[in-house]
Amino acid sequence: MPLRRFYLSSALVLSAAACTGNIGGQDATPESAAAPARVRRLTRDEYNKSASAVLGTPVDVAQGFAAEDTILGFSTHERLQVTSLLADQIDTAAVTLAEQGKSQLSDFYACPSGKTQDECARSFIQRVGERAFRRPVTAEEETDLLALFNQGKQGGTMETGAELVLQALFSSASFLYRTELGPDTARKGQVVELTPYEVASELSFMITGGPPDATLLSAAKAGTLASPDEREAQARRLLKTPAAQLKLRQFFIEWLGLGGLAKVNKNNLVYPDYSVDFRDSMVRERDAFIDSVVKDHAGSVEELLGANYSFVDETLANFYGGLERTNVDGDTGLGRVTLPPERQGILTQAGVMSTYAHFDSSSPIKRGKFVLTRMLCRTVPAPPANVSTIPPALSENATTRERFAAHTNNPNCAGCHKIIDPMGFGMEDFDGLGQHRTEENGKRVDASGAVMAADGTTNLGSFTGGAQLARYLTKSEELANCVPLQFVRYAMGRDQHASDAELLAAMRSGPYRTDHLKITEALVSLVRSASFTQRRLPTR
Repeated sequence: MPLRRFYLSSALVLSAAACTGNIGGQDATPESAAAPARVRRLTRDEYNKSASAVLGTPVDVAQGFAAEDTILGFSTHERLQVTSLLADQIDTAAVTLAEQGKSQLSDFYACPSGKTQDECARSFIQRVGERAFRRPVTAEEETDLLALFNQGKQGGTMETGAELVLQALFSSASFLYRTELGPDTARKGQVVELTPYEVASELSFMITGGPPDATLLSAAKAGTLASPDEREAQARRLLKTPAAQLKLRQFFIEWLGLGGLAKVNKNNLVYPDYSVDFRDSMVRERDAFIDSVVKDHAGSVEELLGANYSFVDETLANFYGGLERTNVDGDTGLGRVTLPPERQGILTQAGVMSTYAHFDSSSPIKRGKFVLTRMLCRTVPAPPANVSTIPPALSENATTRERFAAHTNNPNCAGCHKIIDPMGFGMEDFDGLGQHRTEENGKRVDASGAVMAADGTTNLGSFTGGAQLARYLTKSEELANCVPLQFVRYAMGRDQHASDAELLAAMRSGPYRTDHLKITEALVSLVRSASFTQRRLPTR
């Protein structure tokens, strides 16, 4: 069947609104009343999971789509758009999925005796359309899709009619976007409650990265999701699924900025241990350790930073000092190890230290900025335009700390570096590949550091080495307050809004705060809140 462009022009119009996070003009309602109404484009992973839900089998057709950018470190943001390239890719994917679906869903449009073909087509449209749109198909949509079905059936069969409908569904705005607009009857400028199906989608995509399952759609149909208790019950049910564990892994990876670990490259002359296989070992450790924290400790941030164990293959076990592995997995080669005292949690893993380093050396600035911005939610301004950001040249006669201290003593840099440098210098007991060290170029490494207040005048805590910093962070109020904000950014696809004050206070002081900073408890506080279900409509 030839490729046809169906509803994508509507999607392109909607993408402009999604880019702003607001549908329409200025709103007279106070900003603190609720975050703006909006539509959000599916990510590639969300597209795949949504298409899989329609067809009933896993698909990965969207992996070839143009990659998402990130905002505030997260790919799940509200400003994803549809470029002309992506529009063509979606059209092509719709054809591929429709060809696949016409046979996989043949039972849905099979027409038994006693039924007219129009009745069977309508039943097919309602059943598959609800899967695709994550809500019941409207009467107007049903009429339009039935016309398409009959157009495809002309000179063909029920199968060709179904194929044309599937192609339309997979390229439609209602599939590609999820709305947060409330009921059609709402007035302009009004603060509205999301529709039950919008709440179901928001819950499901936030927790599993995919569309609502049958149980959640049934709750939406019954109208029970208006209750915070019901939303919590549904959230806790979904959190037990493998999809939720993978989604939480994604949060930790994006929060910590570790998504590029699989592409980290190092100078073999400086780091002879580095290889593609070594890089793969770091990726496997990252994923296995995060999965353990999520599955066995409900995503505890205290455990993430404070664990005295990890899961490594033989390569990393030797790199970490000849550690003994237990319960080695025959497929992955990963086994549990007890970490030496210089390592603690994810912060001192080779993958983290390698990510926040240069090609041929460590980087106190990258590491200091990483902790300040990602873990403490501080803002570090960009360097002045007249200041060079090229790292100091390597020297066989100086340690990295000595080279960078001289480099950042420029008065124009002092304002920021008196905060960044003490943090980064305290992780100098790890080289640019994440190997622990006590000497560099024949000199003793000085890994003393400090967590400075935002104004740079007060030392909030001194430490020596990455492990001591990790232990400090597990007890840090600043980190405990930062993580819920980072999760809101990830889950809601936007930065903090004025209406989130009560929500963030609940997340920071509730069970999350009293139970080892479990991210699942922060999530439950989020789904119970008014911020989760309320939006403010534009005035025009």
